[in-house]
Amino acid sequence: MSRTARGTLLVVVAAACWGAFSTVAKVLFVEGAVTPQALAGIRAALAVSLLLPALLLWNPALLRIRPADLPVLAFLGIAGIAINNFFYLTTISLTAVATAVLLQYMSPILVASYAVVVERRPLTGRLLSALAAAVAGCALVVRGYNPAALRLSLPGLLTGLGAAVFFAVYTVVSQRALGRLDSWTLLTYAFGFAALFWFLLTPPWVLLAGHPPRVWGLLLLFAGLGTAVPFGLYLRGLTHVPAVTAQIVSTLEPVVAAAAAFLVRGEGLEALQLLGGGLVLGAVLLVQEVPGGTASAPCAGHTTT
Repeated sequence: MSRTARGTLLVVVAAACWGAFSTVAKVLFVEGAVTPQALAGIRAALAVSLLLPALLLWNPALLRIRPADLPVLAFLGIAGIAINNFFYLTTISLTAVATAVLLQYMSPILVASYAVVVERRPLTGRLLSALAAAVAGCALVVRGYNPAALRLSLPGLLTGLGAAVFFAVYTVVSQRALGRLDSWTLLTYAFGFAALFWFLLTPPWVLLAGHPPRVWGLLLLFAGLGTAVPFGLYLRGLTHVPAVTAQIVSTLEPVVAAAAAFLVRGEGLEALQLLGGGLVLGAVLLVQEVPGGTASAPCAGHTTT
């Protein structure tokens, strides 16, 4: 399997996990179990609680870093994970999952703009077509043509666009850091810094207390298969494909979410949603081998998956 195919597959699986488990957050909000800030903090704390012992058992050497890497890891944890998650989850609570997903996936445009303006990479017709198909496809899949489905508000619009900005920043900065750090090392420390950030705002004995067993089950599910696993696969994918490719492939998340709703809950799919899914799949095919976008990071030399 080529590097491009391997990286694409990793990001596809990550997007599938995000899409399949995105509704867990909405369930928790609707039931009043947690606030967006609390869920962002709990998500980070549980994720690092899963990742840290896993690395200790699998390969403790992955936990060794240079002091010079701490600033970028702290930045990724606080800005790329904590603040990004907070904006995304707040958008879900203020509007709908569809709106949060649609707004966050404006981020491929931001990453492509960075690559063209800052890195002076070519803006090809193929890349433009892939971006247009991905964004339009997302809009159709989440029924962006139906205002009732989006429940858009000004605060939700602002937090959703904030999530897009921070997801784009997380992707670009992560790919640069992956030239010298293993993806699981980066992920573990980043979630550790994200958890510390939230613990400074809300003590852990307050943040983690008072949840019934059912809520803890949902939280663990969300932190594991909806957070640690997909973020890890997404970062590993960035070692094989350019950032803009990973961003466009990740727009499969709403497609998977819609398919899961159809298969599990029997929710109908409208013709325009099916068209949108086709556009996103077309975008994923178009973006393969596109020369634009930030370059894929070399795998950190000391480990492999």
